[in-house]
Amino acid sequence: MKNLNTFYFLIILFILSSCKKDHTPVKPIDPDSTDSQIAAVSDSVSYTIDGKTYIANIRDNTIRFGNQSVNQKVVFNNNGTMDNFDIIGDKDSVLFYKESRTFSNSTSFSISFIKKFNKKDLSGVIVYSPPVKSILELYAKGKYQYAEDFGRENTENGIAILISANNKTYTSFVPLPLQKPTTLKPGFQNNSSFEIISFIKTENGGYNLEAKFNAIVVEHFNENQKKLENGYLRMYID
Repeated sequence: MKNLNTFYFLIILFILSSCKKDHTPVKPIDPDSTDSQIAAVSDSVSYTIDGKTYIANIRDNTIRFGNQSVNQKVVFNNNGTMDNFDIIGDKDSVLFYKESRTFSNSTSFSISFIKKFNKKDLSGVIVYSPPVKSILELYAKGKYQYAEDFGRENTENGIAILISANNKTYTSFVPLPLQKPTTLKPGFQNNSSFEIISFIKTENGGYNLEAKFNAIVVEHFNENQKKLENGYLRMYID
C-alpha cells in the first residue's frame, strides 16, 4: 500500500497560502547594543532572485514542528509499478524539524531547522520532541549546511528553505517525492552558505536570531535552478 507523504501536501498548502502587504525594509539587529534589556524583534527576511529583491515581514504565528523517518528508501511491491510502493526508514532514529514562516504580498519564506535524533533520547508519542536544550542548539551561532534530501532520504542535518516568489515555488532541497527520480546531484548546495551570526536572549525569555545566507533554489516540479543571493533573516524564537 502506498505510503503517503504528508510533507508534500504541506508544500501544496504553502503555495496556496494568502499574503498581505509589505511593511518597512529589514533592519539588522545591533549585537553591540548596550541596553540591559533586549526587546523581541519583528520577523523579517530579504533576499534577491534574478536581480529582484523580495522582502517579507509578516510573522505567521502557526506553530510548525514534526518528524520524518531517517535514511528513507522506496520499496516497490509486486510488479514494481510507480503506484505500488512503500517508503521505509530506520526504526530507531527520527528526524525532527521546527519551521518558521514570514510572508508579504510579494513573497513567502519558510525555514526549517533540522536534526536527526535517536528515538530513545526524545519524548512524545505522536510527535517525538527533543528537550528544550537540544531545540535551542538548532539555532546556535555558526555555519550550517543545507539538507538537500529533506523530505526524501533524510540523511542530513541542517537547513531547508521553501519560498514563493514571482508566482513560483522554490526549495533549497530536492522538490520531488522520493519515488520520483531527480536530475539534481548530491552536493548541488556545496557553494551555498547559511550562517547564524547572532542568537541573543530577550527580556521576555525568548531569543532574537539573525542570519545571512545564499543558496541554490529549485523550482517545484520542473527543478529549474535559480541563485538566491544577499539573504538576510531576522526572527524571534519563543
